[in-house]
Amino acid sequence: MTASALHFHRFLSHRLHKILLACLLVISTTTVKAEENKSYITIATGAVTGVYYPAGSSICKLINKGRLQHNIRCSVEPSAGSVDNIDQVRLGKNDLGITQSDWQYFAYQGSKEFIPKAPYTNMRALFSLHNEPFNLIVRKDSNIKNVANLVNKRVNIGNKGSGDRATMNKIMQQFGWSPKSFSRATEFTGASRAQALCDNQIDAFVSILGNPNASIKEATTSCQAKLIPVIGSKIDSLVDSTPYYATTIIPANLYPNNDQNIKTFGTLSVVFTDKRMSDELAYNITKAVFENLNTFKRLHPAFAMLKKEHMIKDGISAPLHPGAIRYYKEVGLLP
Repeated sequence: MTASALHFHRFLSHRLHKILLACLLVISTTTVKAEENKSYITIATGAVTGVYYPAGSSICKLINKGRLQHNIRCSVEPSAGSVDNIDQVRLGKNDLGITQSDWQYFAYQGSKEFIPKAPYTNMRALFSLHNEPFNLIVRKDSNIKNVANLVNKRVNIGNKGSGDRATMNKIMQQFGWSPKSFSRATEFTGASRAQALCDNQIDAFVSILGNPNASIKEATTSCQAKLIPVIGSKIDSLVDSTPYYATTIIPANLYPNNDQNIKTFGTLSVVFTDKRMSDELAYNITKAVFENLNTFKRLHPAFAMLKKEHMIKDGISAPLHPGAIRYYKEVGLLP
C-alpha cells in the first residue's frame, strides 16, 4: 500500500468511526427518551372471583392493545376490594383503582364511614362502569313479593362493615325497622348465604353485587330462589336523597327461574385515580376504553348495558380528572 493510499485508508476509517459513534448516540438518546416516556401502570381491583378483577383486566387489555401508539403498559392487581383500592391509590401503590360509588363518596367527603381517614380530596374519577344492584333473593315458598314483606321474616341483613349491611341499614331507616323487625336477622357471608337459603335457615338474603354472580346463581339453581323488585315510594326517596345510588334493572334470564326484568337500585363501580396522574396519561387511559367500548362490553356480561353518556356522570361524586375531561370534550360528551 502506497503512503497516499494508507493516508486515505486512515482518513476513511476515522470518518466511519465518527459516523458510527454519532449513530450510536442517536439510537441511545432515542431509546432513553422512549423509556422516559413509557408508563407502567397498575390497577387495583378485587378478588379474582368477583367482577372488579375482570373489569380491571379488560381495561388493561384495551390499554395494552394500543401500547405502540401511547407507550403505556397496564397490569391488574387483585385486592381486598373498594376500601383497599382507595388506600392503595391514595398511598401511590397503584395508579388506578375500582371502587363502589358509595365508598368513593365517603372517601372524598370524609364521611363517618371512613373515620379515621381524612377526606381524600386528591381523588379523581375517570368514568363509571357497571351497576352493582341491591339484590333481594328469596325462597320460592317465602311469600315475599316486595321489600315491605320482609317484616317478620328470616332475613340475612349482611355482616357488619359490609356494603350489604350499610345499604340494608339505610333501607331499615326508611321503613322504620330494626333487626328486631325480622323473626330472625342473620349475618351469613359469601356463598354461605345461598346455602342458608336453600337449607331453609333463612327466607331471604340481600347482596350488592354486579350480575351475574356465583352466589345468586347457586341459590337460583339449587333451590329455585327468586329475585324480588326493590321499588316503591320509600325506595324512591332513598335514591333521590343519596348521591351515590341510582335506579337500575337486573335483566331477565341472567339466572334460572327468573325470566322477568327486576327493578331495583344500587351503586355503580367507578374507575378512579389520584390528581398526581398526568393529564396525558389520564386522557389516553380514558380514550382506550371509550374508543373500544363495544369490545369492552363483550368482555363480561356485567358490562353489556354500558352507555358512554352515563359513564361520564352516573355514580361519580369525586371531580373528573382533567385528562378525562379533555377527552370527553374532544368527542362531544361534555360541552
